[in-house]
Amino acid sequence: MEYQVEMQHTEKSFEALAHMQYDLFCVGNRVARSLLSLGLVILGVANFSQWWGVLITAYGCYLVTSTYSAANHTAHKLTKQLRDNGLDFPASRYVFKKKAMEIISLPEETPLGKPLPYAEIFRLGEDREYFYIFRDRYGGYMIPRAALGEREEAFRAFLEEKTDQIFLGRSAPVIRLLRRMRRWKGKRG
Repeated sequence: MEYQVEMQHTEKSFEALAHMQYDLFCVGNRVARSLLSLGLVILGVANFSQWWGVLITAYGCYLVTSTYSAANHTAHKLTKQLRDNGLDFPASRYVFKKKAMEIISLPEETPLGKPLPYAEIFRLGEDREYFYIFRDRYGGYMIPRAALGEREEAFRAFLEEKTDQIFLGRSAPVIRLLRRMRRWKGKRG
C-alpha cells in the first residue's frame, strides 16, 4: 500500500514541530524543570510572608508556564528568517513506499536527497493535528492527519510496522493501551 501526502508549513506548524521535538527529545529537561518548579512553589508558599517567598513562588510558576519558550524561540526565529528573506514557508510531498519514504520539495517537484528507509527513522510522534516523523533529534517531517482522511489508522499501523516503533504523544494512556492491544491482536490474528 502506498500513501502520498502533501504538507504546507505555516508559522503554527513550525511551533507544533518544535513542541513535539521538545516533548520527544528533552524529557530529562522537562522532568527536572517540573520538579524544580514544584520545589520552588512549595518553598515559596511556605515562606510567602517574606519578600523572597513571593519571588520564589513566581519563579516556580514561570518555570511551569514557560515550558516551550525555547522551542517557540527557535520556531519564531526560523519564521523571521524566511520572512526577512522574502521566502515562502516550505511545502513537501511525502510518498510512502514499501521500504522507504520519499520527500519531494514543492512546487519544484524536486526530490530531497535519497529516500529515507523506514529502518533509519529515529522517532515517531503525534498530536491531534499531525503525525511526526523524525530522521534524527534535529529534524523531522509532519504529516497532517486531515490529509489522510479515512486512512489515518491504516497509515499509523503501516508506519508502526515498517519502523518497528510506536507513535509517542500526548494522548491519554488508555487510548495508547487500546491502540497497542488492537495492534497486538492484529499481529496474532
